[in-house]
Amino acid sequence: MKQADQVGPGVAPLVRGRKFNAEELQLKLLWFLRQAPAHGYYLIRALTELSHGYYSPSPGVLYPALAQLEADGLAEAAQQGKRKCYRITPAGLAHLDTHQQQVELLIASLRHAAKRMQWLSLAGESEEQASAATGWLPEFIQARKALRAALLASSDADHEEQRRVIQILQRATGEILQMTDNP
Repeated sequence: MKQADQVGPGVAPLVRGRKFNAEELQLKLLWFLRQAPAHGYYLIRALTELSHGYYSPSPGVLYPALAQLEADGLAEAAQQGKRKCYRITPAGLAHLDTHQQQVELLIASLRHAAKRMQWLSLAGESEEQASAATGWLPEFIQARKALRAALLASSDADHEEQRRVIQILQRATGEILQMTDNP
């Protein structure tokens, strides 16, 4: 993924093309396999459904990722008719535990993408419908857009102004995280 396309670790913008790197895809696959053994087609469908169509890996991307998990001992496959059924190994569970925070962020990014896809598809008709489907208030969307615009407007700021923006963002981030940690 191009550096300019990456929003942050595990969070990709809503654009066409590659959205996650190979390691991130493998972590998401392990997350699904922790829930239940599955074959590749199911995993493609599950990723597509979780993200409401935003992310649907092709077989040419998915099966090499599964093969790598198998080669690394993080997953194992058993032949079931014409298909392979993959299951997570104890090493795979330990790997997920080690990368728990990254996995949570990756899954959150897929869920966010799903809501954004729903919002975009419904907001043109009715913000009320979009709000009901996503749980997002129109004011929440407007505040996010305003923040994004403010950050873009300050992208050429001098170091002093950048430090001021950093303090504001750090304070706001802290308050937002405090709210999500203590509902």
